[in-house]
Amino acid sequence: MATRLFAALLLCPAAVRAQAPAEPVAAAARVAVRVGDHPGFGRLVMDWPRQVSWREERDDGVLRLVFAASEPVDAAGARRPPRNIAGVAAVAGGIEIQLRPGAQPRVYRLGNRIVVDVRDPSGDAPVAVAALPTATPPDRRSASPGAVAPALAAEAPATPPPRTAARRRGAPPAAAPAAVATAAAPIIAPLIAATPAPLQAATVVAPEPAPPEPAAPQAPAAPAAVALRLAGPSQLGVFRLPATPPPGVAILRRGDALLVLLDAPIVLDLAGLRRDPLLAGAEAWPLPGAMMLRIPAAPGATLRAAMVQGQWQFTLGAETAAHAAAAHILLEPLPGPPARLALRASVPGRVVTMTDPQTGLPLLIGTLTLASDLAGTGVPRGRVLPQLEVLPTLLGAAVLARAETVTMTALTDRFLLGAGPGGVRMGPGAGEGPEAIAAAMTRAFDIPGGSVAALTERLRAQGAGLAGAAPLTRGPARLAAGETLLGLGQPHEAQAMLALALQEDPRAASDPRIVALHGAAALLAGRLAEAQGLASADLPPSDETTLWRAALLAGRGDMADAAPGFAATLPLLGTYPEPLRLRLLPLAAEALVEGGSLPAARRLLESAPDMPGLRLARARLDEAEGRTDAAIAGYAAVAAGRDRLARAEALRRSIDLRLASGALDAAGAAAALDASLFAWRGDGREVAARERLAVLRIQAGAPRAALTLLRETAALFPDRATALGPAMTDAFLAGLETEPGAAAIALFEVERSLLPDGPRGTDALAKLAGRLAALDLGDRAAAMLTEAMSRAEPATRAALGARLALLRLEERDPAGAIAALDGSTADPLPAHLASERDMLRARALARRGDTPAAIALLRGMGQGGLPTIADLAAEVQDWPLATESLFGMTAALPAEALDVPARRLVLRAAAAALLAGEDSRAAGLAEAFGPRMAGTEAEAAFAILTGDPAAALSALPRLTRELDLFRNVPPRLEALRTGGPVTR
Repeated sequence: MATRLFAALLLCPAAVRAQAPAEPVAAAARVAVRVGDHPGFGRLVMDWPRQVSWREERDDGVLRLVFAASEPVDAAGARRPPRNIAGVAAVAGGIEIQLRPGAQPRVYRLGNRIVVDVRDPSGDAPVAVAALPTATPPDRRSASPGAVAPALAAEAPATPPPRTAARRRGAPPAAAPAAVATAAAPIIAPLIAATPAPLQAATVVAPEPAPPEPAAPQAPAAPAAVALRLAGPSQLGVFRLPATPPPGVAILRRGDALLVLLDAPIVLDLAGLRRDPLLAGAEAWPLPGAMMLRIPAAPGATLRAAMVQGQWQFTLGAETAAHAAAAHILLEPLPGPPARLALRASVPGRVVTMTDPQTGLPLLIGTLTLASDLAGTGVPRGRVLPQLEVLPTLLGAAVLARAETVTMTALTDRFLLGAGPGGVRMGPGAGEGPEAIAAAMTRAFDIPGGSVAALTERLRAQGAGLAGAAPLTRGPARLAAGETLLGLGQPHEAQAMLALALQEDPRAASDPRIVALHGAAALLAGRLAEAQGLASADLPPSDETTLWRAALLAGRGDMADAAPGFAATLPLLGTYPEPLRLRLLPLAAEALVEGGSLPAARRLLESAPDMPGLRLARARLDEAEGRTDAAIAGYAAVAAGRDRLARAEALRRSIDLRLASGALDAAGAAAALDASLFAWRGDGREVAARERLAVLRIQAGAPRAALTLLRETAALFPDRATALGPAMTDAFLAGLETEPGAAAIALFEVERSLLPDGPRGTDALAKLAGRLAALDLGDRAAAMLTEAMSRAEPATRAALGARLALLRLEERDPAGAIAALDGSTADPLPAHLASERDMLRARALARRGDTPAAIALLRGMGQGGLPTIADLAAEVQDWPLATESLFGMTAALPAEALDVPARRLVLRAAAAALLAGEDSRAAGLAEAFGPRMAGTEAEAAFAILTGDPAAALSALPRLTRELDLFRNVPPRLEALRTGGPVTR
């Protein structure tokens, strides 16, 4: 114990100063206070020799911190507080901070340090750290020249004034103030001007009245604001920055917002963004030499930046595959010593330093001066190192500094990262194991280490202390006992201990450590409903908070979201006592594997003992790394174990793996998964297994069985019924497409409510109408098409109207066909669809007896209308018109050999010319196509039709029957192939 106390005293700055002979011995235990003035906020830091808890009391601009420790706070280091703090004073048990009006304080822990950040009032501009007051303090007006000179020199710049020749020759001390004033004239001139009279050597008995303050210098004109411009009402989330020249830009996500850093002090006008619902919540605040734009955004949103016409254009939306595949900034280690890292980027801009809004640590951001798909744009994945953390970015680079020696420099083709003479530590090295890395990580709790015996003895001592403590003072003691119980791997007992603290002490409910640790104990006890305090407690950001919230995500089943947190805090997990570590290892291993952090998962499993709880994670790692046989064997071993949850997970994963490897087909996988449904029941895992089984049944050709299963699942889990809707819709549509005709119609009538809106529902109705028409159910098919038209977009409605018109024509209802076409007009239409609709209208007009109108409509279509004109003319035996149309079609035939349709067309043209009595045209046809018809099955018929007209007319009925047979052979064969009726 004495050794630990001695080490703590050596590490405490106050204790080091207390060793000076001039300080009293009693000051050795005081806690020093350090202050700092930063852009946008002021900071107080108290260096404690160990982690302590505190209580906050706020009262009308006063913040009091009362610490659960015996050491007094030494506020001497805060005699000159930051600009937004009026005063700092030590009080009994803590410290009292007087805040300026509107200042907002935030208290959090960094290791053994308690940090108070006081943000400037809203709308205040940051004040430079080197700014000096313009009025002379009262104590300087009554001071001697010898006392004023050091005071002025203390406020001068850090560069010492030049030593004059008079001082080197041993000039009298009276010359010192003049020398200092001359050297620091630009800075201390207002102070000298504010002094009412030259300083005298005699001491003034009574202080003189304060002199009037000098006139404030005229502020420079504010720069003109740059208005951000929206792309237009049809493009939500798109805006431009019309700044000349364009600044360098970096984009990253922090929490629930996207941060856009501009590396130039541009004043932004956000009025234009208020009209866009996606950008209405944007805020801007200045940084030294830069500007920050904060845009609230949902977790899945991204912000893309590109240079368009010399201006930055930003697009807020979902990430696309093209953006995800774009080139990224790569992290490369450089040879040392000292070891450094390079972030490769083709167009680096500047490096801007700010305070991270999440952790309060320094954040170094490197901008890019151009966004190009050919250059590195952002860092796709972050990386946690002992001294720094490379954050994921959408544009540029960002580094969170965990050590004061971290540097980031922009070069011509890279950002260079350094960490002082020792270089950047990439991981455990010589003399630096995981324990050293974990020691540098920040903590939220005080979970003790050591053996089980030592922890048991510690718990016994804590119990004795609790027995003798007053009820209202047991909160901190119960917190310590809860931490010890958690370290012993007894989460149920730890939760009970912390619940007693919440019941006994009304102040415990406001202690975020007690609330969060109660949630952590509930998590390990398997009581997820009682673990919400772990997420809701207002704990300062720390590595330990990240670890436990990742464990909460993993306990809820969100393994992929938990993986980054575990990967960043594995060294800290390794320092926990063995009973606690063994409880957290399975969660961490499975989360790392499912989240894709395979190297981290492999390191964790290689260093972990062979315990049953890790066998599932080892099998999953084998599967992820392509060792299929080993993974199947591992799943079989887990399925034979006693852990029901692990057994169910292993069975289901083994089925999917065997299906992917070809050992099972979809039907076999569905049967195997159906048999494993009862391995685990009653929560989201069963619902997920049922949804997977429905997918397998659809793939196996049993959509009705899949739909029945999903209906049963919705009845068993009413709270999941809405989420199951898309899966039921998929099964319904698959059934309409694959079930036999009558069964598909029956399914539609029973499950009609599952028909989706939009193109999918319209397409399903159209397909079902086709199946009804094939069954000679024309009226029902027409009703389906009519319903589909009422749900479709204009272009789709026009196509469905054409199908309905064709159906009406086949039923010999020309008026219904024309009505279907008139009721489905749209403009514009694709050329092929417009032509098809015109042909159908012409046929309907001809069927109605208005052949001239039909012919006129078809003539307007040009070459495309000739086949229909020929058909209509043949129907009314207008052979001159048929001959004209058919000869127009033959004129477009190619000069090479004729295929079967072309030969049939030539024969039809010859027959029409014969019937029209146009012998000259028949002779011309024989001259043009006779050589190309030779040697084909149509040669003899063509010779008869173009030969003697009398013989041709007598043979024409026989030739017509042969041509019809020739033309109808393919449809008859198709009917035989599909099992449909063969009509005459």
